[in-house]
Amino acid sequence: MARSSLKNISRLIDVEKELLSPEQAFLNDLRRSIELTDEKERRKPSQTYKPSGMNCMRASYYEITGTEPDESSTSYTLIGICNAGTDIHVRIQTAVDSMKANGMDCEYVDVESYIKTRKLKNIEVRSKNGMETKLYHKKFNLSFMCDGIIRYKGHYYILELKTESSNKFWSRSSVDPNHFKQGTAYSVALEIDEVLFVYISRDTLDMKSFMFVPTDDMKQDLVGYIDTCDNYIKKLTPPPKCENNKTCGYCRYRSQCRKDG
Repeated sequence: MARSSLKNISRLIDVEKELLSPEQAFLNDLRRSIELTDEKERRKPSQTYKPSGMNCMRASYYEITGTEPDESSTSYTLIGICNAGTDIHVRIQTAVDSMKANGMDCEYVDVESYIKTRKLKNIEVRSKNGMETKLYHKKFNLSFMCDGIIRYKGHYYILELKTESSNKFWSRSSVDPNHFKQGTAYSVALEIDEVLFVYISRDTLDMKSFMFVPTDDMKQDLVGYIDTCDNYIKKLTPPPKCENNKTCGYCRYRSQCRKDG
């Protein structure tokens, strides 16, 4: 496109901005500011396995080999949805922590203290943010944020909170199969058999809970997944492309994936 044409387009955009009412101009700037702040704060993924991203081995391969993610700008609406999910997490975690004071046999267990008490040698605390704990499992090169561990009526459970749209929530009748690997990884890493999933509707804040207990086969599959991916990493050969459309839709490595066929 000719330089003069670009100048004309730029001039038209400037004119359009000047014609906007103050409230509309403010709203446009507010939306863009949200997106720009997100771009500034976005970090390159650490070169570790992520339990929430283990539905595609090729994506895991790209993360661990340090492949550059696609340059993208997340819309202000998606940023808002993520922020709302974080806020809901904090409110639910605070409510769980209050159960003991309200006379219920439930205690929010400090994850770092639990690891030290149980002498879990392979896992370490990387950081804490409120009631969430960032953990790293050295044997599996696995990192994740743990929503919490609770002791409820004498039993220990890993607590995992999930927010979702009302359409998904109302039809929710069990743990989402896409969360099986995540729950299995948490269970293996923290050596706790049961993972309590709580699904929350972002629209109504209603809740449903389901218990997930990974089978021995699921645990073996997790270890097999990591071993297989590690072998691809050693050869610097991308694994086969996954066929999970849901995973592909949110993938940050689509450009590289297309190049690799």
